[in-house]
Amino acid sequence: MNTRFSSTRLLFVLLTLTALLLSACASNATGGAGEATDAPVTAPAESTSQTNAPVDGGNIISKDILLDPANATDADSLMIIKSIYEDLFRVEGDKIVPVLVESYTASKDGLDYILILRSGVTFHDGTPLNADAVIANFNRWFDPEAPGHSGDFAAWASIFGGFKGETDESGQPKSGFDGAEKVDGHTVLIHLNRPDNLFLAKLNNPAFAIVSPAAFSADYFGTQLGVAAGSGPYQLSAWTDTGLTLEPNTGYWGGAVATVMLEYLFK
Repeated sequence: MNTRFSSTRLLFVLLTLTALLLSACASNATGGAGEATDAPVTAPAESTSQTNAPVDGGNIISKDILLDPANATDADSLMIIKSIYEDLFRVEGDKIVPVLVESYTASKDGLDYILILRSGVTFHDGTPLNADAVIANFNRWFDPEAPGHSGDFAAWASIFGGFKGETDESGQPKSGFDGAEKVDGHTVLIHLNRPDNLFLAKLNNPAFAIVSPAAFSADYFGTQLGVAAGSGPYQLSAWTDTGLTLEPNTGYWGGAVATVMLEYLFK
């Protein structure tokens, strides 16, 4: 992917950001968001997180859990991951609901997506959620040479077709994803090689939960406190030979903070 904007894509970005600004001004002036068929889709103000965490402790899980969303596949790991990390989007029925994204816009040809990230979100290790963090996650999934690309990344290969530099027999890129560019501190431009109406829905897969880039240098997510750093309502507070503990994330962006510690014992 060319890291410089083409004139067509630059125009798309400028028009989209202008539309977002006008939409925000109209909302402020009228006290609410007006209806517009071409308006960017905006996330609801309340929390959009969901977890599979129990309301009390005592769950028995495998001691071999892996808290790297991109490589975890077993049910126990995914249960913990859904409490610690969050996706850019989630799917509700036939609707795409922004989570860590505040609003998004797609180009008419279906090849470009502008994602406006939610402001005021920090990972458990204090790293801010911003365009650099999101791009680092996409690069990690897509580029075998990127920091943290360790493992087979089976979910990415299966869902998006391949990795950076891989081509099919006709010489076309295997992956439908082409790359991500930073527009500003909280705006990311995603470019696809071919239109994919399910692109945003695919990002709801647990493998594509957004992780603090500070964790990418770790050989194994979670063996050190703070390494398993997501933005979810729970954060890792202890990992011992007998189990692990999740504690409420008191700085959670999504509203009411949980009050129950979650205890998991290893089999």
